[in-house]
Amino acid sequence: MTISHQTALDIACAYREIETAEELLKGLKEAKSRFETPDIRDVFGRPHGGLQLGVPSGNNSQRLFNVPWSIAIPVIELHIATQRAAIETLCQQARLELDHFPVATTEG
Repeated sequence: MTISHQTALDIACAYREIETAEELLKGLKEAKSRFETPDIRDVFGRPHGGLQLGVPSGNNSQRLFNVPWSIAIPVIELHIATQRAAIETLCQQARLELDHFPVATTEG
C-alpha cells in the first residue's frame, strides 16, 4: 500500500500551516488579553504595526502592508479552519490511494 508523494506532501504542508498559524494566533490573543499591540518583529528586530498579505515573489508579486491587527485573529482562525478541512479531504484521498494500490502478496 502506498500514498502518493504529492498527497503526503500536501498533508504535511497543511499541518505546517496550522502549526505556524496557531503559534501566531497564540501571541496575538495574549497581546489582546493585555490590551497591548502585538510585539511582532521581523528578522532584523523591527516591530510591525500589522500583517502583510500577498504573493511574495515573481512577476505577479503583490503585497498589502500594515493590514490591521484587529482583523488578524479572524483571518488566522479562518485559515486554520480551511487547512483542517483540507487535511480531512487529503486523508480521504490517501485512503482512496491505499485502496487502489494493494500490497502484493507472495504465495507458495
